[in-house]
Amino acid sequence: MLTTGLVAIDATIVATAVPSIVHDVGGFSSFPWLFSAYMLAQAVSVPVYAKLADMLGRKPLILVGIGLFLLGSVLCGLAGTMAALIAFRVIQGLGAGAVQPMAIMIAGDI
Repeated sequence: MLTTGLVAIDATIVATAVPSIVHDVGGFSSFPWLFSAYMLAQAVSVPVYAKLADMLGRKPLILVGIGLFLLGSVLCGLAGTMAALIAFRVIQGLGAGAVQPMAIMIAGDI
């Protein structure tokens, strides 16, 4: 459940900080892609992770998801352009696509 909280906190922080972030890196015209790229990557990756969880197990996939999510978060913090920020949000979305459903599956298994 902590991992689900990690993703939820990220969404809260990003939603609050977007005006400052967009001002710093520029590119207000592509600002909706910050959210769209993340959600699209998450939505597309969930079925892939579900199939992999059946084949490989839930624990390895949630660890991979946490790793991808944290890597994307660090890279987002280092992004200097809007294009880089959007690309790094895709990495975060791929991680979140593993974290949220795996956390629910693990809770269901318990």
